[in-house]
Amino acid sequence: MHGIFQGGELTKAGPETFEDLYRSEYPGLVKLAYVLTGDGEAAEDAVQDAFAALHPNLANVRNPGGYLRVSVVNLCRNLGRRRRQDRQMGDRLQRPELSSLGASELVDVLLRLPYRQRAVLVLRYWGDWSEKEIASALKCRPGTVKTLASRGLLRLRREVEQ
Repeated sequence: MHGIFQGGELTKAGPETFEDLYRSEYPGLVKLAYVLTGDGEAAEDAVQDAFAALHPNLANVRNPGGYLRVSVVNLCRNLGRRRRQDRQMGDRLQRPELSSLGASELVDVLLRLPYRQRAVLVLRYWGDWSEKEIASALKCRPGTVKTLASRGLLRLRREVEQ
């Protein structure tokens, strides 16, 4: 549910309080973050950070659900960048054990894709985002989103067929 704030309060189209917003959005955001990161703890942290950033600005945000989703995507991307930098510095991070988190085979395959391809596929097919919304969140052109989706789907097919 997404609401629009008018005069510092949510309209009837969405949650009436921050707590309602939290209850309605949190589970889906954690799933989104998990599929993007492959790490349950990092997913929860990213969602908490997104809510923490929204809280003081809530009265100024027209679409708090959208704000939260974009924040989570950006926080997960930043986490991926930090992880890559750590690996490049020789500080190899151990990949989380996916089976202990109850992840599906598809999530395991998705985690092998480069972040941008994975993000496009997750946002498009799991999150049902438009190409324009994905392009905005990833700070790229809609054409790039199409290319990333095509390449990501091709890699997924190859991985699954093996």
